[in-house]
Amino acid sequence: MDLLTRTRQRLARFNRDQSGAVAVEFVLIAPLLFALLFGTVVVGYYIGVSHSVSQLATGAARASVAGLDSVEREALVQSYLADANRRYPLLVQSALSSDVVMEGPSPAAITVSVAYAVEDSILDLANGFLGLDIGTITKRAYLAY
Repeated sequence: MDLLTRTRQRLARFNRDQSGAVAVEFVLIAPLLFALLFGTVVVGYYIGVSHSVSQLATGAARASVAGLDSVEREALVQSYLADANRRYPLLVQSALSSDVVMEGPSPAAITVSVAYAVEDSILDLANGFLGLDIGTITKRAYLAY
């Protein structure tokens, strides 16, 4: 047998051999699947944290209704906000900052603003990979008495 015939036989045998095809397909498709999985987890986490921050602001504003004057109402709001990580498990207390504004003379309304810093969370990691530019999640609740 000459060299050309042996080379043709080896190429034909290699062409028929299917061993390892699944491994090659997995290597080609796995990065896409892992990226989709990571993206799904990040989007779900963002929605959960965003909803928790919104509910925290709303719940704090509602808690103020039980107060008789502005001092007591603000104390109720601060107490509600201080207990955020127990009420909302996705939130880390140290990442929260809030602002409470009483409006009007007696007061007539309250605005509770809550900001959540995403540093050291999965969203911060996703910011690095995907460039999402999410630094803080800010929600506000307004309640008129």
